[in-house]
Amino acid sequence: MVPLASHLVFIGLTYQMVNTLFDWEKITKNVIVNTGKLRLFLLFISIAIGFLVSSFFIYVLTLCQSLASSIS
Repeated sequence: MVPLASHLVFIGLTYQMVNTLFDWEKITKNVIVNTGKLRLFLLFISIAIGFLVSSFFIYVLTLCQSLASSIS
């Protein structure tokens, strides 16, 4: 349950960051026509980046737990 929650939180954070970090109106032409495509692209990018970051943090937590159990 923790990995699923972690993935969803990091995907949401990444989507918010990517959505607000760049001024997409300056980057794309015909914003009205490309709005749906742009949102879908941002969703896919956010899923990829959020999943990778979440997997990294889960891996680090697992590594710390295994180190702590091997020490004690």
